[in-house]
Amino acid sequence: MATLKDVAALAHVSVSTISRFLNQDPTLSIPEETKRNIVDAVHKTGYEKRQKKEKKTWRIGLLHWYTLDQEMNDPYYLQIRSGIESYLSSGEVEIVRIFKNDTNRNTLLDGLDGLICLGKFSPNEMRQLTSSCLHVIFLDMQTPLIEFNTIVLDLENAMKEVVGYLAECGFERIGFLGGYEILEDGSVYPDARVEGFLKEAKARSLEYDPFFLIDAYTKESGYRTMRQLLEQPAQPQAVVCCSDPIAIGAMRAIREKGLRVPQDISIIGFDDIEDARYCDPPLTTVHAPANELGRYGAMLLLDLMEKRIDLPFQMKLPCHLALRKSVRMTPDKN
Repeated sequence: MATLKDVAALAHVSVSTISRFLNQDPTLSIPEETKRNIVDAVHKTGYEKRQKKEKKTWRIGLLHWYTLDQEMNDPYYLQIRSGIESYLSSGEVEIVRIFKNDTNRNTLLDGLDGLICLGKFSPNEMRQLTSSCLHVIFLDMQTPLIEFNTIVLDLENAMKEVVGYLAECGFERIGFLGGYEILEDGSVYPDARVEGFLKEAKARSLEYDPFFLIDAYTKESGYRTMRQLLEQPAQPQAVVCCSDPIAIGAMRAIREKGLRVPQDISIIGFDDIEDARYCDPPLTTVHAPANELGRYGAMLLLDLMEKRIDLPFQMKLPCHLALRKSVRMTPDKN
């Protein structure tokens, strides 16, 4: 197959001149005779200009484990989705949004080049999804074995940092408010925050058992479970909440009881949603990089599709404690 170099040699001009001429560069100025020589050389060599390959438009599904209404009320998952869509907006990508309760869910899943599953899925669901689509990544979903492509936040060590911080501040009685996440098969998803809290609280000989409650990841749950704690004869000096909405609900319950945060009870949240900065007082919380989680998921999915890699992986992203005003540095020992 003839090349630009072959044409240039026959026409007695440089390769760059040939390229600019064939690409109709308006700034190129050469004699008419040189133009005829180039045209003749092209015909004699049989050179054919290569056509630029059109960029492939990837069709990527975004499957939510929530319904649309549930997702709109959960800032954490909204941040993850924002990260996904922000990253994919810069490429040739068609995003297909799918919710678990969509009646045409199976139809929407057909013909996808890749799939991002956002939230919690049962093992059976994960196997079904990976068998129907070659490239699948699960975000905010951890499995015991490396069977699937998963990206999660390091919740266990984040919770150990929280408990360690409270212990170093002098707290001895620490409460815990968490939430259950129920999978499609009816089982409870194991929350690494629970394990992290229990390990660190036991290691530091802290009193937590009377103040340990698990309900749901909502403001209403935080309010309700905090009221339960406040009805006990002994009360915790500080309460660790597994989400910022739980913490916000708990703070309301404390105020209604005539108590103050952090003077009477300190509160720590988890996620670092925007509302955490505007609480009264501003909420000390764990910054969970939800937006970055979404961006990493989108980036790695595109990489898997382009390079056709199918070896499963697990990835953990770090969290860090964001200190604000809802924790009293010297706790009341009463």
